[in-house]
Amino acid sequence: MPEATPTSYYYLWHLTALGVIDADYGPVPPAPPAADESAVRALPDPVITSTVWDAIAAAGPLRPARVALIDVGISPDHPNLTTRLDRDASIDLTTHRYGARVLDILDTTTSFDREERHAFFSGLNIAALGNMGLSNDDRDYLGDLVAEYAASEGVLRRLYHPESLFASHGTCCAGLIVGEPAVVAEEGAPSLPPDGAFYGDSDELRTSGNRNVIPYFGVDPFSKIISIRTSFEDDVRQFIAAFLYAYHQKADVIVLPRGFPDPKRSVVDPKNELKADLELWKNQDAANLFARIAFADQGGPELEPKAAQKGSNPDRPWHILKQLILAVSKQIPIVCAAGNSGESQLIYPANLAADNNGIIAVGAVSAEGFRSGYSNYGEGLTLVAPSDDGEVFNRHQLRLDRLSPFAAQHDYTAFRLREYSYSHFSLLTTDLSGIFGYDHGSDPWSAILPYSNNPGIGGGYYTTFGGTSGASAQVGGLCALLQRAYKSRHNPGDRLSGPQIKSILKAASHPDAIVAPGTRKLTADCMNAEGEDVLDPSYFFGAGLPNAREAVEAVLAM
Repeated sequence: MPEATPTSYYYLWHLTALGVIDADYGPVPPAPPAADESAVRALPDPVITSTVWDAIAAAGPLRPARVALIDVGISPDHPNLTTRLDRDASIDLTTHRYGARVLDILDTTTSFDREERHAFFSGLNIAALGNMGLSNDDRDYLGDLVAEYAASEGVLRRLYHPESLFASHGTCCAGLIVGEPAVVAEEGAPSLPPDGAFYGDSDELRTSGNRNVIPYFGVDPFSKIISIRTSFEDDVRQFIAAFLYAYHQKADVIVLPRGFPDPKRSVVDPKNELKADLELWKNQDAANLFARIAFADQGGPELEPKAAQKGSNPDRPWHILKQLILAVSKQIPIVCAAGNSGESQLIYPANLAADNNGIIAVGAVSAEGFRSGYSNYGEGLTLVAPSDDGEVFNRHQLRLDRLSPFAAQHDYTAFRLREYSYSHFSLLTTDLSGIFGYDHGSDPWSAILPYSNNPGIGGGYYTTFGGTSGASAQVGGLCALLQRAYKSRHNPGDRLSGPQIKSILKAASHPDAIVAPGTRKLTADCMNAEGEDVLDPSYFFGAGLPNAREAVEAVLAM
């Protein structure tokens, strides 16, 4: 197939694809003659001509939006994130039921062996959410839970920050949302002022002298981010607490770049085409095996130590969580990842997205214009955002990384599958420094200790990233842009509702957009069924690829 994207790589390419930055990549030079294998297609460096940040800045005063990221945490020490992270609002729900927060380890006003009490949920009131479609019993259950949290006390701790070690996924997502260039400090001033950011008194964008730091930009580097740390355990209370806390903090955007382990709503239904195949006589043995595997864990309480006892309703808190998410989304946009299993259905809670709520389900597309090989799609998908790609080899398509040495070891032509172009573009974003990050540096401690002569030794400040996690993080940044644009024309406390933000983004999205710097329009592919690519484009891309400039202009015109 003809090559669709330039060979030159630009680490902010995804911002041009979303229209956050207008960049001129120049014409794509013709491919060199096949005989000249040493020839390389040289491309000029892209020239940034304008940004959507300038349009918002010209509209009114700077009023940052607040983004609540429900994930595994955010590194508080990353130079591109430290001024964007709202430490005083962030919370850890994994180590204490009512919330925990780590105090500055260098603060000498408190002893190391002491915990302070702190009421994270003081004043919590959800009356404005209404009855949320709950029964009387469920409403009483939630009311008791809210009252318990409102009267609760969490802890403030003097410990090494766990999110400096175990928050790689959240750190990557945070960089895509609000990452900003680290600034050069004045003589004698702290290297990263608490409110400094790069939009201080000077208009000059200056980067740190740290050799490991680059001038990195998230989709909205002018907004703030709140870390709401949750685990992957099936503890429904921490997820209820996460949404209650985001609502209590009056977040302008909630980003959920992962799924929830709801034992009922997260179950993936077998596809119709798979069920049809299993009903064939020749596939009876396979159907029996499928049934045994699918229902092996439903043998009764004696096979499940964590099963609920008689007289309890284990689905009640999960049902309340679902209704809480729906109710909160009508006031605050909730951006959810569609999932990375290549299924024609979305993971939970992205699959709750509907026209009457503010849940935004985000799929991933590559710079080649195709759905990313792993990205879930199907009914309910709201829109897509740029990300990396994934190889596919099934009975419907072939998508291979032809640059991989393993690709040359096999003859795939015998399968006579339609081949789709694989994209080598991925997302560059912020990472934990050291061995716990995606990029596995060598020394996680030197990046944060003040007496280190060379902060950041070991590298690992940045990594390649992708998935629908990366795509949803970028859309979370777009939502922050829209809320910030709205605040610039109104009061700082004002915000657009979830359905309003969703409607604006959908109206500014295009199903035939080109994922710059690629050259191919969004194009459907056959993934799970024969002839699937003839279905409506919305099945693969929702409303399409959003354009930040169009969306911001629509908000500023309100």
